[in-house]
Amino acid sequence: MKSQTLRLESTPTHQLTQSVLYVKKYQLVPRPHSPPYLFVFVRYWDMERKYSRKSVKFAFSCILAFFLHKLCLGQKICSVPSEPVTLKENNTIDIVVAYINTTTKDVTLTLIENPEDAFDLKGSFLIVKKRLDFEKLLNPEELAVQVRCNKTGFKSITLTVLVQVENINDNPPSFAQSEYELDVNELTPINTSVGLIEAKDDDSGVLYYTMEPNVNMYFRLESTYKPNILVNKTLDYDVVQQVTLTLYVQDTPSPPPPDQLSFTGTTTIRVNIKDIDNRPPWFQPCMRTTLGTAKICLSLGYKGRVNLTEKQDGPLQLQPGPIYARDGDKSRNEEITYKIVRGNEDSIFQIDETTGNITMLKPADIAGPISLTVLASQVSNRDQFASTSVNIEVMKKSRNPPKFERERYEAYVYSNSGPENMVLRDRTSNRPFRVRARDDDFANGINPDIRYEVQYSSYVNITTDGFVLLKKAVRTDSFALQVRAVDVSTGESGTAALSVVVLPPVGVQSPSEGYRAGDMALLGFVMAALLVLCLIVIGYLISRLKKENPDTLKLSEVSNFSSKLLFRSMLAAYSFH
Repeated sequence: MKSQTLRLESTPTHQLTQSVLYVKKYQLVPRPHSPPYLFVFVRYWDMERKYSRKSVKFAFSCILAFFLHKLCLGQKICSVPSEPVTLKENNTIDIVVAYINTTTKDVTLTLIENPEDAFDLKGSFLIVKKRLDFEKLLNPEELAVQVRCNKTGFKSITLTVLVQVENINDNPPSFAQSEYELDVNELTPINTSVGLIEAKDDDSGVLYYTMEPNVNMYFRLESTYKPNILVNKTLDYDVVQQVTLTLYVQDTPSPPPPDQLSFTGTTTIRVNIKDIDNRPPWFQPCMRTTLGTAKICLSLGYKGRVNLTEKQDGPLQLQPGPIYARDGDKSRNEEITYKIVRGNEDSIFQIDETTGNITMLKPADIAGPISLTVLASQVSNRDQFASTSVNIEVMKKSRNPPKFERERYEAYVYSNSGPENMVLRDRTSNRPFRVRARDDDFANGINPDIRYEVQYSSYVNITTDGFVLLKKAVRTDSFALQVRAVDVSTGESGTAALSVVVLPPVGVQSPSEGYRAGDMALLGFVMAALLVLCLIVIGYLISRLKKENPDTLKLSEVSNFSSKLLFRSMLAAYSFH
């Protein structure tokens, strides 16, 4: 309350004949620039009546006036500002908080209430003797400092100076932890909250939040003022298993106002995506596809063969492999169980519930296909299941595998031949090379289910009819490979070796051959004619010698001549070759 100077006035009635001493009404009136005084005006009427009673009341009035005067003098000796004094935190030491005004000399000032032991008196000045921290004060907005004023002959009075400590922005906001870890199930609905991570600021101001990376597609903040982390996009464990976020907090808007301190804080948030049980078992191998947010894996089924009237021991050999299903939620890897649910009405087959291997209980007595439906389900959740088909062909037993006509083949190809050119049968013609395999299970040896394959070569392909074609130009003198004939109905096969010689281009003589086969035939004919001629000459000479009876020398010369002639003929033939 502001200090005021008050004057007490009396307003008596104007009935002069009244003999009673009284004060009818008192009124307190402010009187500026002076300490409060209480003025008592007492008027008397009818002075002639009862003098003794008047004396008593006069004395009483004097005593009352004396005490009121003393009281007013006690309040007048010192004063302080009536308004609270504002002081910013982190203040400078020894600054003046308030001035204590004394109206007379020899007034003694004493601190009787000193909050936080933070204040002191230096003469008539109230000073602060230490730095004040708004956040550490119990009641920073109302520190009541009390000063007692004493003077001999005056009543002591107590003055109160209200000090309000003003909060300034001097503390950065901070999170309780430097790192947070959150677990979120995949397929959590969009806009679902996964965590509220707030910072604290000792200055108790408004905080502003942002999150990086800004391009993060999976999570977002609810607002700048509320760091509630929401799902922004459907989560898929197969795509993302963990997302790392950085959450920023600032105690001023961004950018901060001019000439205003701004502090920031950060924390790291690691969000672990948890795989939930939302997918059934998938038979392997399978082709994965996506339908909206759902992912499925399509299996083409399995195939196998058994012989008619013959029980096969052990698990059936299936294509593309043994029956196997795994949990579609790959990180969960739930245990799978198997069961034949259709197609096994004659109880020919049984399936191992744990491994999925199919075995025979008895022989099949009817040729033809048997189609089984196999169910795979989770042991812990039978509602998660998938089915596939297993087609088993019951066939008459094959007694003879395919067999090539020869174990080794030789073929030829020109070095300038390109892709799709045929490998040739021999050097002298353009007849294509062809391999054939017989199957003695057929009367004519021709098995329509035989297919040919090439192994260990990147140069050639082979047709279903056994013709060999180049895939690319050959850059070597020769190459070898293996051809394979497979009975696709039984899986039986046979192999043969093939060696391919690379010939020079047409019209170019090879260093290893002087003439073609026709030239060699002509040469042989010439040599034979010469040999016959030589024999005729020798026979004629011998007959002449017998008739004429020549001596031994002539016979020896004839023999030498015939030998030389024969040797030269053979040498000429060898040189020509």
